[in-house]
Amino acid sequence: MTEARFIHLLDAYGARWTGWPQDEVAAARTALAGSANLQALWNEASALDDFLCLPAVTASADLRERVLASAVGAGLKSSRRPRGLWSAWTLWSGAGVMATAVAGALLGVGLAQHLAAPMQAEAVFYQASLQGTDDTEVLGLELVSLEVPR
Repeated sequence: MTEARFIHLLDAYGARWTGWPQDEVAAARTALAGSANLQALWNEASALDDFLCLPAVTASADLRERVLASAVGAGLKSSRRPRGLWSAWTLWSGAGVMATAVAGALLGVGLAQHLAAPMQAEAVFYQASLQGTDDTEVLGLELVSLEVPR
């Protein structure tokens, strides 16, 4: 096993042999035993694995209250917002954003229809004023200029 392959497997699976591909464990153990560099990398990876396996630590209510009391005693102000009011404010702000978006969409549709109506009316009046013209005249084409053999 090459040193690069060992490092790749160590990065991928960590310093626990149980996670490594079983067909490469024997070769990896041999490479580890013969290289001081790989042993140093193994020790670092093992320390990281141990750290990641530590249980999550939560503060007790008593400790949290003592920390807050010492902060207030030091002149710091609490920036905690009441949860009920904060969550209601968050809900209403989301509703406000949605209402604004809907109002903007409705205004845009209404405005587009209002502005498009005069253009549509002009097109209808223009077509009505042509009185019997065909498509070639509307497009500005004349049969004579096309030089179509008859």
